[in-house]
Amino acid sequence: MARILHLIVAACLVGAAQTAAAWPTRPVRLVLPGAAGTAPDIMARLLGDKLSKLWGQPVIVENKPGAGGLVGLAAVKSAERDDHMFVFTPASVLTLTPYMYKSSQVDIVRDFQPVAMVGISPMMAAVSASSSANTLADVLAMARRQPDSFVVSTTFLYSVPNLAVDMLSRAAGVPLRAVPFSSSSQSISAVVGGDAQMLIDGVPPIEPMIKGGRLKPVVMFSEGRVPNRPDLPAASETYPSLVINGWFAVVAPQGTGKPAIERINRDLATVLAERDVVDKLDTLGVYPKPMSVDEFGHYWRDERTRWEKVLRDVNAQPVQQ
Repeated sequence: MARILHLIVAACLVGAAQTAAAWPTRPVRLVLPGAAGTAPDIMARLLGDKLSKLWGQPVIVENKPGAGGLVGLAAVKSAERDDHMFVFTPASVLTLTPYMYKSSQVDIVRDFQPVAMVGISPMMAAVSASSSANTLADVLAMARRQPDSFVVSTTFLYSVPNLAVDMLSRAAGVPLRAVPFSSSSQSISAVVGGDAQMLIDGVPPIEPMIKGGRLKPVVMFSEGRVPNRPDLPAASETYPSLVINGWFAVVAPQGTGKPAIERINRDLATVLAERDVVDKLDTLGVYPKPMSVDEFGHYWRDERTRWEKVLRDVNAQPVQQ
């Protein structure tokens, strides 16, 4: 009997291994709930190309923007489960959208499961190149002296950069007035043109203006100093709570098979260690941070809880879909 049980277990293990090795058996669809040509789109296509070479199957990136990411998620949820459709998404869709958009079609927390963490993208604060401020302390001192005229430009209301202003204000005990714009380019123009004194945004839109001599960085909202920017302080060095990251991840609709999820998680970690991938992501202000499926699940839950509190603190009102 013991020998029979041993053979059954061995056969099951071999079968599971063969199933995992066989996946994918056809093209993999990677839905991006965002527009083509954006930083997330560039990342998705870079990683998709790398994974397609490992898998011997095409990875097709499909752009489905709209409603805080709900358009793309609804499309994936309603599609037939075939273990070959996943979502590549920025953090805002997984952390802000569940609070801000109340949908009858999609419950992100209930309908999707973690697959893989890709990387983090800390927020950055910058000022005009002509500003007398060179550090975060300089900026906060300026804001204290000029509370009525000191303006921080950001992207749209309740975006991560916009919420970061309130988080900085609370941590430093300094009143800061955030003015949201509809795009990063408008937010940057406000600082360059002198209508705002500082901006907070992700690295990609700010970096070209730094290299062009129009802006200068004052701080990163990262856990510590980031690669290739060792001279730029982290806000957490002074205010430990001010770790404010965007991040990117892959999730799957509930019901997706475990072999596919584990294969993606493992192979993405391999790809994210490749030098050319690391270098390309660095130009986008993204730093690889692979995790196990369980680790990413815990991270996602903690981040969602954190941002829901931030949204409640600013009395953000959800939108009904």
